[in-house]
Amino acid sequence: MRALALLLLLVAAPADADGLRAVPYAALEAAPHRRVTFDTLPPAREPGHVLDALLRFDGVSIGKRLSGQELSETATKDGRFEDLVGAPSLPLTVLAGTPRHNMAVAAHAGFGSNALFPLGPEGADRRGGRGEGAAVLLFDEGQWRLGLRVHADYADPLGARPSRGALHLCFWDDDGRMIAHEIVTPGTGIMSLAWESNVPIRALSVTNTDPGGIAVDDILHQIDPATG
Repeated sequence: MRALALLLLLVAAPADADGLRAVPYAALEAAPHRRVTFDTLPPAREPGHVLDALLRFDGVSIGKRLSGQELSETATKDGRFEDLVGAPSLPLTVLAGTPRHNMAVAAHAGFGSNALFPLGPEGADRRGGRGEGAAVLLFDEGQWRLGLRVHADYADPLGARPSRGALHLCFWDDDGRMIAHEIVTPGTGIMSLAWESNVPIRALSVTNTDPGGIAVDDILHQIDPATG
């Protein structure tokens, strides 16, 4: 199994005393769950299927931002990335991005399947725009446990690639309060991430500053709270 260089840091006060904690992704897979994949579309090379509207799945919608938030741009020596600023307005509503700057679904060698590429400031038509964007998951119901898999980069045995960036995950409750802001420093290959919370999670926003951007797949949700 690939070693993952993960640095997990909670930088926002949780909405509850206990807040959020990481759990094994495999534990969520072993429990009854719903899984979001992107394989209903035929495989296509990047940029793949460029989707300008919201993506709707059983129990969850995927877009660029929550109403009340604005998209901003963060420029680093390694590229241009999207960020989200502002607090969500109520009721929580997810919104799509502008044409060719929303989402793309394409075949991904790392996952061996289709994956989701959040499109960034450079858009679908440039390689530097695929995976550098924001993505927001809005669940129909609050989630006690959820997980997803993220691919940031392929193996780099010669150490010739730029240093790693960061993956930012913000968890929101039904009242638009941030439960936690988690920062992950990814390694190469697939990261399987999962969490449980004592505050139901209504939305998850994902942004990054990782060179080459990210791809997302295998979102697990609708999992009963842990007992015992």
